[in-house]
Amino acid sequence: MVRAEQVKLLYTKAPMAVAATLVNAPILVFILWDEVRHAALIGWLIYSVVLSLGRAWLTHEYWRRLPSPIEESHWGIWYLSGIALSGLGWGSVGVFLFPAASLPHQLFIAFVLAGMTAGSVAACSAMMVGFLLFAVPVLIPLAIQFLAQGDDLHLAMGGMTTLYAVLLVFIARTMNQTIISSLNLRFENRGLVAYLATAKRQAEQLNEEFAFEIGERKRAQKEGERLITELQDALAKIKILRGMLPICSHCKRIRDDKDQWHTVEAYMTKHTEADFTHGICPECLNKLYASPGED
Repeated sequence: MVRAEQVKLLYTKAPMAVAATLVNAPILVFILWDEVRHAALIGWLIYSVVLSLGRAWLTHEYWRRLPSPIEESHWGIWYLSGIALSGLGWGSVGVFLFPAASLPHQLFIAFVLAGMTAGSVAACSAMMVGFLLFAVPVLIPLAIQFLAQGDDLHLAMGGMTTLYAVLLVFIARTMNQTIISSLNLRFENRGLVAYLATAKRQAEQLNEEFAFEIGERKRAQKEGERLITELQDALAKIKILRGMLPICSHCKRIRDDKDQWHTVEAYMTKHTEADFTHGICPECLNKLYASPGED
């Protein structure tokens, strides 16, 4: 994932690198037009423009397709190849387009190449190899060209060019480490956020389960309380007669605990939930309504 983000950063800076080439290359050719062979200048300009257009097309295709992290490596190789070819193109200025007879033009070339290399720190430091593929072929040939002149001024310029290259390497390295650290931190934070989100969902699920269980327990408790209440009401309504009942052997009245006599119907209605209906049994019916002469 970090590698894929590094490649994406390279493509993000690609428009800046392409624009710098398309602007600086014609200016360089214009300045050197009277000092260097025209065929060499035109050939170099065509090479730079075609390469820049190719890199622009590659960048367009990258953002159009938005490759997956697995595919990023192939796009990274293509982009690094473009950086290397661009570095060789600009480095050839210090070899093939170097005006040996004009010091001001040499200084102008040094100024342009130093600026392009400084720009590559911002454009290519997402991957250290990308910066080196550009900076090494640009500055080393120029330093060698200055040193090969042999005089004190050119020796000093060659030494300063070498020192400048070393300083840019350290700066690019620092930026590269910063970018990688920030990317690692981003993915670590992303993983932490994902973990916390998962933990939050699990906690919410457990809370829902606990809430459901508590609700079920409350419902069960209420149901139990309702049943207990119903049982208590039922028990309260039940009246049970226990012990010996004093009853008159003649009229069959029952005496209560206050020495009052009640009919069986009145006593049972008062002390139980029973109700009475009256009728005549067959034996009494025969006794009461028997015809004369019948036994």
